Amino acid sequence: MSSLTDQELVAACLQGRESAYALLVQRYTPRLHRIAVRICRHPQDAEDAVQEAFLQAVRDLRKWKPTAPLEAWLVTITVRTAQKVDQRSNRVASRSDSLDAPLPDGNQRELRDQGSSSDPAAAAGRADLSARLAAAIEDLPSKYRQAVTLRFQEGLSPKEIAEHLGLPERTVRTHLLRGLRALKERVGDLE
Repeated sequence: MSSLTDQELVAACLQGRESAYALLVQRYTPRLHRIAVRICRHPQDAEDAVQEAFLQAVRDLRKWKPTAPLEAWLVTITVRTAQKVDQRSNRVASRSDSLDAPLPDGNQRELRDQGSSSDPAAAAGRADLSARLAAAIEDLPSKYRQAVTLRFQEGLSPKEIAEHLGLPERTVRTHLLRGLRALKERVGDLE
């Protein structure tokens, strides 16, 4: 069943085949979780967001149009759900977690390739800059943080970000520009 196309998979889900639902979750959870982790400030919130996104997707599966990629549709649902979960979580309690906190699987987030250097001082400097950059990203207003992380950590184009966030592309470009300016000011002050 793992060789099913997305259209065949959706058809099997709509027929009520539980194995199709399991395959849908298995196929798309890794990508959706990476996106949710970058939007939500707490790893547990990211897991909740992915679960809520799948629940919404299953409820709305008949609305998916085969002319659009299923993954893009699921990413859009996940981004919007993660935004809501993050906002809800931030209203309940102030979080001091940052992007340098470990992921649920114990791995560290990497903002960029650390390179291979045998110089411990250079490696420590890169690690320090990475931690400072992560903290600066965390401190960005939500709309800028989302645009910056989707662009530079997920590799989405401004057009794709606009589609996922339900915003005009010009607005996304403005959020990216302002977010990068704020990061430059913040990280520049830290150097």
